[in-house]
Amino acid sequence: MGFKYTLRIFVDEQTARRAIITPEVVRKMRNTGTRMEYSSGVLNVESKENHDIDEELLKALARAIGKPVEAVAELEVNGRVKEIFRGKLDPFRPLGVSSAEEVEEEEEEEMEEDEELFLDEEELEEEIFYYDDDNEY
Repeated sequence: MGFKYTLRIFVDEQTARRAIITPEVVRKMRNTGTRMEYSSGVLNVESKENHDIDEELLKALARAIGKPVEAVAELEVNGRVKEIFRGKLDPFRPLGVSSAEEVEEEEEEEMEEDEELFLDEEELEEEIFYYDDDNEY
């Protein structure tokens, strides 16, 4: 049972051509056997049969493109194609964000982490008032 991944990146021709010839992208593309082809506003990235699209290649490609772009990833198994990702391919968030819900979840997690950095009033008092030998400060 063979499979193949395809990533379609919606980008203008000049950006796609520049990204495809970036040395880091070319090197990773050769090492992984990945094919890239541009046609009518779409950069098609196709994995070698029975291989994932290399994560490091995608990161290098996103950096070479240099801006967030729309992308769709599909998995083909035994002639049947299933969409597995639709969202932004972003050089600043290399593996993309596929929905507004995920963005909200990430923001909530960041807020919770920020809250952990601050002491509440009781903890602050404990930090300010301490005992040094028999002298209370």
